[in-house]
Amino acid sequence: MSKRVDIHSYGELSYPKDMLSIIQDGLPVLNGPPKKVVIVGAGMAGLVCASLLKQAGHTVKIIEGSDRVGGRIYTLRKPFSEGQYLDVGAMRFPNIHELIFAYIRKFDLPINEFNNENDLYFVNGVQSTSTTYTQNPNVLKFPLAPEEQGKTAKELLSLAVQPYLDLYESASPAEKERLRRKFDRYSFEGFLRFNPLGVSLSEGAIRKVKVLLGIEGFPELSFVDILLDIVRTVFNPDLKFYEIRGGNDLLPEAFLPDLSPHILYKRKVQQIFQENDGVRVVAINRNTYEYENFKGDYVIVTVPYSVMQFIDIIPYDSISFEKWKAIKELSYVSSVKIGLEFKSRFWEELKIANVLTDIPLRYTYSPSPGRQVMLGSYSWGANANLWNSLPERERINEALYGLSKVFGKRVYEEFTKGASYSWSQNEFSAGCFTLFAPNQATDFADRLYTPEGRIHFAGEHTSTFHGWVEGAIESAIRAANEVNKR
Repeated sequence: MSKRVDIHSYGELSYPKDMLSIIQDGLPVLNGPPKKVVIVGAGMAGLVCASLLKQAGHTVKIIEGSDRVGGRIYTLRKPFSEGQYLDVGAMRFPNIHELIFAYIRKFDLPINEFNNENDLYFVNGVQSTSTTYTQNPNVLKFPLAPEEQGKTAKELLSLAVQPYLDLYESASPAEKERLRRKFDRYSFEGFLRFNPLGVSLSEGAIRKVKVLLGIEGFPELSFVDILLDIVRTVFNPDLKFYEIRGGNDLLPEAFLPDLSPHILYKRKVQQIFQENDGVRVVAINRNTYEYENFKGDYVIVTVPYSVMQFIDIIPYDSISFEKWKAIKELSYVSSVKIGLEFKSRFWEELKIANVLTDIPLRYTYSPSPGRQVMLGSYSWGANANLWNSLPERERINEALYGLSKVFGKRVYEEFTKGASYSWSQNEFSAGCFTLFAPNQATDFADRLYTPEGRIHFAGEHTSTFHGWVEGAIESAIRAANEVNKR
């Protein structure tokens, strides 16, 4: 699998080269009066937009519905002990994502390597170390066809998708886009089952791939999006992943010394008016419950399209039918994380760090040295909906019970406190990240990010990096550049 991300461009603006230059040197200086820009959302996309536009001499105002910056970068510190935390949002950054590391260096933030490898499998009622599984892939008792026996999940997946990847990796940017659209009709499971290029996998092999490569929660979504945005990145053994020491929220908070005077919190946007001489954004102040108006030359909307459906655009037909279709239909994936604090790092005695299961826990990640809050359960898609059905206390109890199947009674003896977080229940995101459903890459294409009148759009959902902070930053640089050039 590829070690690098795809080089692409938005007109004359290329990723990553031109975007890295903008992070380093700022937006191009253009003639003309400065613009007044209203930015909806103080997540990473909104913060990057505001920072770049302010640096270029424009006036910015960020309208944020919650009481914090960062959006889906969210470090949960309570109810854990002092100095303990869990990144319930973005938790790892692959080293091939150049834009986010440019900002990490810009703010001189310390990083740790994130352990992305599984040490133990608990699947089909069988416990196996990763070493045993690698040496004997049949140990997990998946019913496979004779020709599939003795192959790991990654080897089975490679049999099915390598012909597509061979075409894709050697293609020009234009040909890459054609290949994306040509195979856009397939769901991930549909491609593996009825493979138009390579080997079709058996039902048991598909189940093995879905469980062991984390696709079980959304196999009905786009084959191309899952393969290129998730599988090619998360399960690439050549990549390294990092986290910010002290919590990933240190990245958005690093923008505050420059941007604090320009951010208004607890203002939920309800209307955007496109007027002859500019835009007017109407928000309700959630402290006073009074309506407030914010005028600008342009507005950049960075909130997910899932919750943008609650914002009225007036006049309605100032937004194209195609854009409305994308706003109302774009697929979002739910996610639930459960953090459990323990008295000691007992898992180190057992030489077990990360655990992959097919029970509701799904993924368990141990914290970096010095921390005692384990990510006891990480699930997404349909798997996360199991946890959404439970109240908080039951989520904690079920996570402890699931961990006890792996670690024994130590989890109860060592447990002190826990907390969970569901992104589908967050009113400002209504989901964790974007993944296309079949045909959406073709149907939406450039419509996700192209401006509509005086309204510009940013956020990971408008980028080529669905589900990654890199996408939020990429989209922000693009949108800020668009407004700067107008």
